[in-house]
Amino acid sequence: MHKEQPIRITLKDRKLGDEWAEWNGSLCENDINVEAGKRLYIGFALLSIILISVAAFIFWYLVSPRFYILSTQLAEVMRYTIIGAVILLFIWLLMNVLSIIFDKNLLLRIWGIEFSLCFFVPVVMRISKRFGVNKDKMGHSFVKVSNSLIHATKKNFDQVKILILLPHCLQRSILNAIKELANQYHISAFVASGGSIARKIIQEQNPTAVIGIACERDLVSGIQDIVPKIPVIGIPNRRPEGPCKNTTVDFREVEEAIRFFLGYHSAKITAR
Repeated sequence: MHKEQPIRITLKDRKLGDEWAEWNGSLCENDINVEAGKRLYIGFALLSIILISVAAFIFWYLVSPRFYILSTQLAEVMRYTIIGAVILLFIWLLMNVLSIIFDKNLLLRIWGIEFSLCFFVPVVMRISKRFGVNKDKMGHSFVKVSNSLIHATKKNFDQVKILILLPHCLQRSILNAIKELANQYHISAFVASGGSIARKIIQEQNPTAVIGIACERDLVSGIQDIVPKIPVIGIPNRRPEGPCKNTTVDFREVEEAIRFFLGYHSAKITAR
């Protein structure tokens, strides 16, 4: 029986608080209440595709005369390639939305890789920033979308090895309670203060599923780092005193995520 090879994950070196480098220390309602539904991220994903499509057709309108001068056949190939790519983008988005709605894996698969909305994060984040959307609200929406897609794909978790990654800014009582919960389910829980430590923990533990608890900014970066190599359920913490200080988390969401990965698919986890 061959030994399972560890999954190699390349994470950017991020220290605790790096994602909040520009925070000025003040707290307002937008910093505390950042909850947002899945429609926010999906809506901006649609807007992003529309803008990309418009840009592509404007580009074609400007350069097509020269292509037709050079070669009519080449110009037609270029035209149909652009049209096909745009149609594929809309189909891709539709398949993601249908996967979330019907809780079934309808994602487009190319060369064995499932393409989910996680791949569109950088584009959506840039465009939503232009429209003045709160970064953490968008991140919260993305995490919900990502969790829903993990739930919809329902990979084979028969021999699951779950790893819980915790921020050390959690209130001590909550941190201890989650570690105790992990012991009850015989799974591992570690505190990770940044990307380099998280990478080391993941490579040493070689998990088949990860539950990450952190702020939206770190969750977005972390999910991008390891999905689709390892399925991740992200649980945003709550920051009544600001980032990186006495944060809290819904204990029930943590247990629901554990139960989901252990095969209790009826658990509703944080995808709701």
